[in-house]
Amino acid sequence: MLKPTLTLNPNEFFALSFSPLAPLQRRLADALQHGSSLGLFLPAAAASTVSAVSLAISGGISLSLALATFLLVYSSYLIDHLADVGRFDGELDSDRGRSMARHQRIFAVCGVTAFLGALGITALEANLASVLLLLAFPLSVVLYGTEWFGRFTFGLLRYRRLKDIPGIKAFYTAFFWGLLMVYADCFLGGGGLPVLVFFFGYMLMSDFVNTVFCDFKDLHRDRADGVATLPLLLGVPQTFQLLRLANHFSVLWLCGFVAAGWVPVGLLGLALIHPYVSAVLGHGERGLAKGKLPGDAVMDAEFLLWLPCALLGFWLFSTLA
Repeated sequence: MLKPTLTLNPNEFFALSFSPLAPLQRRLADALQHGSSLGLFLPAAAASTVSAVSLAISGGISLSLALATFLLVYSSYLIDHLADVGRFDGELDSDRGRSMARHQRIFAVCGVTAFLGALGITALEANLASVLLLLAFPLSVVLYGTEWFGRFTFGLLRYRRLKDIPGIKAFYTAFFWGLLMVYADCFLGGGGLPVLVFFFGYMLMSDFVNTVFCDFKDLHRDRADGVATLPLLLGVPQTFQLLRLANHFSVLWLCGFVAAGWVPVGLLGLALIHPYVSAVLGHGERGLAKGKLPGDAVMDAEFLLWLPCALLGFWLFSTLA
C-alpha cells in the first residue's frame, strides 16, 4: 500500500538526475514547488505553450495572449480546487485545500477577477470567436468538478459530476488543453488548418501524459472520492506503458508535420522536451516501486519548456539556413 505522505518532489528528481549542479537545481526545484503550491506554476506553463503557438504563427510572442492565458488557467484551476474544499478529511486533504478552506471567499474573488481579466484582454485584443471559446473553459471546470453536471442532465446519466465517469478525467482534461491551442490560434487570427491540427493534437497527447502521471499522487484521494482514473483502472505498469507510448507518438506527430512542411521546422526544438518527459516517467515509476507517490510540479515543467525549446529551434534553424 502506498503511503500518501510520501511524494517524489522536485528536489528528489533534480538531485537524482543532475547531481553535478545540485545547488542550482535545488533552488530551481524549490521555485517549482513553491510556484506550484501557490497555483501560479501551471498558469505560467500554459502561457509558455501559447507563446510557442504565437511564435509558430506570427514569428513573435503575443504578451496579450500570454497574459490572458495565464489568467484563464489560474481562474479555471481555482474553480476546480475550490470545488474540493471540505471534501476530504485528515491526511487526504492537501495543504492547498486547507489554505483555501480558511480563505475561500478571497480565492473565489481572485478566480472571478482573473477570469474577467482574461475576458477583457481577449475582447479588446482578439475577436468574438476567441471570447466565445474563452467562456467554454470555466463551464467545463464547473461541469467536471461540481454537481451541476447531474443537475443539467436531471440525473439521467447516474453521475453527479463528469469526473465520476470512469476513466474520463485524462481525456476530458487533455481535450480542453487542446482547445486552449484553438483559442490561441483564434486569438492570433489563425495560422491555417495544418498548424491548428498540429497544436491541438500535440497538446492533446502531451497533456494526456501530464494528467495521467499527476493522477498517481492522488491515488488515495481519487479512490476515496470515487473517481476512477486510469491508474486505478489499468494498474501502475500498464499505465506507464501507455504514457511512454503516448510520449513516443507525440514525437512522431511533431516530426511528421515538420517533414510534410505543414508547420515551421523550428518547432523541432520541441523534440527536446520528450527526453525530459521520459526521465520524469522513469523516476516516477521507480518512486512508486519504493512507495513514493510522484508529485506534479516536475511533470508540469514540460509545458514551461515549450517556449524556450521553440525559441532554440527557431534560432538554430535560422542560423543554419
